[in-house]
Amino acid sequence: MPVVIVTDVRYRTALAVIRPLRKAGFEVVAVQTARESPKKPAAFSTRYVSRCVTLEGSVKDEAYADRLLALCREYERPVLFPIGADTLAALSRNAARFDEVCDFLVSPPDVLDAANDKRTVAQTARKIGVPVPEEFDCADGRLPPRYPVFLKPRCGEKLGLHAEQRYASAENDAEFAEAYKKMSAYDPCPVVQERVSGDGCGICVVMDKAHAPVCLMGHRRIREYPITGGPSACCISWFDETLAERAVRLLRALDFTGIAMVEFKGDRVLEINPRIWGSFPLTEVCGSRFAEDYVRAAAGEVFSAPDKDFRRGKRMRFVLNDTLACLSCLKKGRWKDVGSGFADVFRAKEALFRFTDQKPFWRYLYLTVRGKGGGV
Repeated sequence: MPVVIVTDVRYRTALAVIRPLRKAGFEVVAVQTARESPKKPAAFSTRYVSRCVTLEGSVKDEAYADRLLALCREYERPVLFPIGADTLAALSRNAARFDEVCDFLVSPPDVLDAANDKRTVAQTARKIGVPVPEEFDCADGRLPPRYPVFLKPRCGEKLGLHAEQRYASAENDAEFAEAYKKMSAYDPCPVVQERVSGDGCGICVVMDKAHAPVCLMGHRRIREYPITGGPSACCISWFDETLAERAVRLLRALDFTGIAMVEFKGDRVLEINPRIWGSFPLTEVCGSRFAEDYVRAAAGEVFSAPDKDFRRGKRMRFVLNDTLACLSCLKKGRWKDVGSGFADVFRAKEALFRFTDQKPFWRYLYLTVRGKGGGV
């Protein structure tokens, strides 16, 4: 079995890649750049890694690809599993060089750019008959024909924005003017869409080099933080065949390769996250072989059908974020959400804590509380 090199392990999602891969029999090497994580990241504390490597400098350095290539050459054709967007971009730009020494599933730069661009995603979806929210032409601050609306930069990820900075909402003309001014500071022509109702959910996919799905799973959001529209604080494993078909069709239309989460609101596509997403630890909680299927497909295994084998209805929460979400709901008088949050203390599994591997969780808490980069 190939060695798997997991990058950017300062992110809390890395643990949900490392632990299942080691349990599946793979040797796992955890990698982090010194600049982004001057303190030892939580993933370096897990008992499931065979080696921890700190690369000098930053993931944004021109020499980063060379440093990562040098590490890959220490092993016989390893599989590279990128976590962070910067590593994904570096790997995409240098795909020919990396292809000589390791295996991976990453789209070319133009495909990554298209998947990151909310306007391009919406235009592609419309062409293939996948529903999306209606978009309004509000160039130069022109008012939309109706409210409520959401405003977003075309690509908040590439701008380095945190999740809560990547959108604004408006219920009237005054709020729209303020929101447009805020968003246009990031993007001169932000996306303005109708605000649609329905459950927030995601279809998670591994697409192989032939743009075929090898693994599928889904989740629904229960609570998010900030509660006005931030990342998942608590979610549940779930699946919908119709939305899965639409997600795969959209990714195929973009010629996408690699890992993606297609985000829906109700039955409409909102955006694509063409990388590991924030609630990825749910894949471990519900028993999906998501990380393993990525490695197997990257190494050349051909799947006759996508793997959809995971436990539905499994709840997962990030204890810090979910506690803050519940406190916010309490302040807003959202008693139903407060009650659900209290129940989930007992029925939802903590995303990072494992009795057999406790050190990473306590290290994460320490780094987060101290503001030393616990990861997101």
